[in-house]
Amino acid sequence: MEVLEHFHQEVIFEIKFGWFDISITNLTISLFASAALFLILLILLARKPGVVPGKGQVVIELMLTFIKRNLVYNMIGKKEGDRWVPLVGGIFIFVLANNLIGLIPGLYTPTLNPMVPLTLAVIVFLIVQVTNLRMHGIRGLARTLAPQAVPSWMYVIVVPIESISMIAKPFSLFIRLTANMLAGHTIIFVLYSLILYFKNYFVAVPVIPFAVIMTIFEIFVSAIQAYIFAVLSALYIGEAVRPKH
Repeated sequence: MEVLEHFHQEVIFEIKFGWFDISITNLTISLFASAALFLILLILLARKPGVVPGKGQVVIELMLTFIKRNLVYNMIGKKEGDRWVPLVGGIFIFVLANNLIGLIPGLYTPTLNPMVPLTLAVIVFLIVQVTNLRMHGIRGLARTLAPQAVPSWMYVIVVPIESISMIAKPFSLFIRLTANMLAGHTIIFVLYSLILYFKNYFVAVPVIPFAVIMTIFEIFVSAIQAYIFAVLSALYIGEAVRPKH
């Protein structure tokens, strides 16, 4: 069995209109499954809000407080931060859900497919640029590439460097998430594959406990990567809202 066979996309239901292909794949199913499962979970936890919060409401409030204070207020500021809570919170929950869904047997991990993190990174990049343009105009956007403090004769050096830095930000979001999820899930899959390959109970004795430990560790990594993706997204938005230059 090929080690990475588990990560290949499989067409479940083919839908084509000429060159336009919108076939349902295992990636599509996992994307919708992760969104549906987390949405149902959040609805169940928040279904009976009250003055005296129950256990479910406490979980929701703790999560919202975490998103507001640690992801939004620290990076964007309290004054402008409230309007960005839904976006940053949605990014965090979406990435976390898609990181974890692949740990369920038979489902695919969307975030180890480069196109999913890349799409999210491009969306964040566009939001940052549009926000900068809307709040500070073309002049403000230009100042991110050519700071006022820099002498004009140095623009030939500074502008290319700042341009590369602008492009590198979404690329760093994309490559970090993809690489971490691919590496972690590959290790787990290889461990379980050893049992099938050798077909020996003696192999299973040391492999299964280690695979379980790695699975628990992968849950932790999934949460950390969702946090990093969301906090960097908030940081880049904060730089657009309150530019340094």
